[in-house]
Amino acid sequence: MAFPMKHPTPSFLPFTRNQKNNRSKEYYHSQDSHFLGNNLQQTFDNQPAMLKYTDVIKHSILVYDMDKSPRQQIPKLHENEQMCPPLIFESRFEGGNLRQVKRVGQFEYELILRPDLYTRRHTQWYYFRVQNMIANITYRFRIINLVKKTSLYNEGIDLTFISNSIGMQILLFSDVAGKKELRGWHRAGHHINYAEYKQRTYNPLLERDINYYELDFQLEFTHSGDTCYIAHCYPYTFTDLKDDLDYLASIRPRDVFQRDILCESQAGNSCFIITVTDESVPISEKKFVFITARIHPGETNSSYMMRGVLEFITSDDKIAQKLRSQLVFKIVPMLNPDGVIIGNYRCSLTGKDMNRNFRHPRKQTFPTIYHVKELMQSLQKEQHEIIAFCDLHGHSRKSNVFAYGCDGCDGPQPDMKNFLSARILPFLMSRTAPEMFAFDFCKFHIHRCKESTGRVVMWKEMLIKNSFTLEASFAGSSILAKPRHFNIQDYEKFGQCICQSLRQYLDILSDSTRLDSIFLDITKNVLRKLGKDKVPPALLPIVYPEEKQNNESPISIMSVASCLQVLSQCHETINAQDVSSSSDSDSDPEGGELPDIPYRKEEPSTKKKLKKKRPEKIIEERVQKLARKREVNRSQPIKATYAPTNEESNGISGTNGTNGTDGTNGTNEINRRIRVSYPFTSEIDMNSQLKLTLAVDQDVTLILKTVLKSIVVAFNKTKKIFTLRAMSFEMDKATRALPPRGTLFTSKYANRSGHGLPIFTTERALERKQKRSHSGLQESHLEHQSSDNDSDNDAGEHSQIDTST
Repeated sequence: MAFPMKHPTPSFLPFTRNQKNNRSKEYYHSQDSHFLGNNLQQTFDNQPAMLKYTDVIKHSILVYDMDKSPRQQIPKLHENEQMCPPLIFESRFEGGNLRQVKRVGQFEYELILRPDLYTRRHTQWYYFRVQNMIANITYRFRIINLVKKTSLYNEGIDLTFISNSIGMQILLFSDVAGKKELRGWHRAGHHINYAEYKQRTYNPLLERDINYYELDFQLEFTHSGDTCYIAHCYPYTFTDLKDDLDYLASIRPRDVFQRDILCESQAGNSCFIITVTDESVPISEKKFVFITARIHPGETNSSYMMRGVLEFITSDDKIAQKLRSQLVFKIVPMLNPDGVIIGNYRCSLTGKDMNRNFRHPRKQTFPTIYHVKELMQSLQKEQHEIIAFCDLHGHSRKSNVFAYGCDGCDGPQPDMKNFLSARILPFLMSRTAPEMFAFDFCKFHIHRCKESTGRVVMWKEMLIKNSFTLEASFAGSSILAKPRHFNIQDYEKFGQCICQSLRQYLDILSDSTRLDSIFLDITKNVLRKLGKDKVPPALLPIVYPEEKQNNESPISIMSVASCLQVLSQCHETINAQDVSSSSDSDSDPEGGELPDIPYRKEEPSTKKKLKKKRPEKIIEERVQKLARKREVNRSQPIKATYAPTNEESNGISGTNGTNGTDGTNGTNEINRRIRVSYPFTSEIDMNSQLKLTLAVDQDVTLILKTVLKSIVVAFNKTKKIFTLRAMSFEMDKATRALPPRGTLFTSKYANRSGHGLPIFTTERALERKQKRSHSGLQESHLEHQSSDNDSDNDAGEHSQIDTST
């Protein structure tokens, strides 16, 4: 899919430029906006520019529309000096996704993002360009169609699932500052607020049934007439990836770095796969490691971690050389190139989350996932061991870097050795990068909604023990005493830490003493995470050495067996704590897409629904009421109405009930068809010819039976079946065959010449002429015949006269 680069994005590749050593720290950091809090007093509604631009905007003005605005917008000269010049927006470039902008005030703009293709949601990533600004004026931007309830943008709000949360700022790139000061992407903005969008004004781009959230921030630009870019995270496009790979291929030897095309995406873009190893060592002596990234297009920080991995593993570092001699790295740096190009946040071109389709990927729908899985299966068939699978991601609601893993300890009898083995590699990462990686944030429980993700499928189907989803926060680290934002250098540095941790992992597996020591440290860390209230009292001196417990005899954790014993005692508490962290998921609730809400098993309730018991007084009153009704109805006569035909009435008068067998055989039939009206029943009219009314008392029921027997005898004599007219009509109606239908359409010209086709005016005129001429000939022929007859009659009269004479 060739994307027109009419508006090229800023591309700064630190290790592909010769100016890397000359750049100052300001290239990666903003001056003071790293840290929480700011002392800016100027706001959009409290600034000196308000005295100059005093005009009031009564109605919103459409400034930019992705479908309607021209590609190159030229600033217009405004004659009204009391109106501030409008900003010019653009996002029709690689990775951009701004849908519409409206100006609602002198310095205020309302922005709407384009959701992922073929979805209604997934609006978290944003990337657009701004021009025609005036320096030192505070502008206010409001992005009104975000869908996540919480975000790291919340400043000063205590979030329950984010410990020591930091208020994230937006990212800004200035073209003038980049050229003059060599300053790249940096944090900017103040008065940032993330809350529910409550101004439900009509807009056809907003869905009525979705609760949107609004990102509100204010910003000043340093240079007038500058070209600036605003983004959610450091952009990394498909073009940047190709430039990086071209550079590495030019400087690294081919026996170390090999670039191939795994497959093509749905739009025809190449999915690259990188093989990094030392070809001088036989492949049979090596193990495989798979690392993937950018399955979610908007998580751009994962690409910078991947860049750090590629830069380190292909370098001349001793650790990298040792890893290349022991391992074969299969790296897929961009699993979703189509989504990256069009500016999606989470989905592919099909509108589906690719990280929920690893279980049964279709080759046509998800070609990149399909070929990655096929490659891994083919390697396992050749008896090659895959020791690790790591999928790099970004997280928008938690700080630090952490991992989601699989330990398989969710059952009633878990294997605690697998519990410890699954935590070795994340624990080594926390030691390698203690200022970034938070081991306490790692989760190893498998929710049902995650069973189709890459890490779970690779762990279950491929039996890869170290299968992780590595999450890096969009914001920064909260481990330090003073929280700060992550920058490009931090992400690249952690990519190097991944490789260093793999090297330590291989060394530990070959050294049983170090392995036991790691198990002891992991056990203490896990117990410390539980808290003092949930740790057994006998373990407090070991977990918390600063506290002395004189009452309880301390348990010693000096071996792996003791670790397993202690963890098995606390397993239920550990598992409950892991399951309760389901709100940590960074998945969106998705309309059109499946929601990533943790599955919750619904246990059948054992309690039976009890009926409401009525008071005894009410029951007694109702019983008495019914008894009174029965007494009243006993005194009323029973009415039955029946109207036989004349023959039947004669038969009744002549039989006098002598045929008892026929009567008994037919009584049941009569009782079945005639409903005698006992109390609480109404009259039934059977026929209109004759009405026979029998008024009997309830005690004299024998009279009614004799009458019914006489009716049966009459029926047997006449051999007619007693059926109601309505019943017979319904039966005939249901069984009657339908008459054959005629043609559905009959032409009004069917009786004319031309076989029923319409006739033009001239043809109709000729037809009328022929009819007239034919009718004229017939008239003349009739007249001639009549004249001949008259002449014959005259001749006959003359002959008669002659003969008489």
